[in-house]
Amino acid sequence: MIHTPSGTRRPWTLWFFSLIIMLIGLYNLLLALDHVGRAGEYRDLGVSYPPLLRAGFALGWGMTLLAVGIGLARRRRWARRWILIVLSNYGAFSVLWLTVYTESDYSRGRIGFMAALAAGLVLAAAWILRWRR
Repeated sequence: MIHTPSGTRRPWTLWFFSLIIMLIGLYNLLLALDHVGRAGEYRDLGVSYPPLLRAGFALGWGMTLLAVGIGLARRRRWARRWILIVLSNYGAFSVLWLTVYTESDYSRGRIGFMAALAAGLVLAAAWILRWRR
């Protein structure tokens, strides 16, 4: 447990989960920067998706996940309401994006793993938000 100046106790699982959400958001922001900076290179390589579209989606998801992660760490009521919706939509979007733009057998093999990872993340969020110490 982490103690705050007001003396209330905060479970470490909520802090840890908030950190995971913020790291996923940061990853998406870095992905957006990469795709904007190297869009020409990606087009020359012939990637199967539009790099600037991917950058736009990554920027949106990154900002959303960072906001919800910070809200969870601060124990904001709106963050508790929105985290399951945001995570389930992020997981569905990730699996759908991979399904639409997959060209190799390696990438097709990742679709099931991505779906399981997204479902596990949503289940972990539900468990952490419902678990009372």
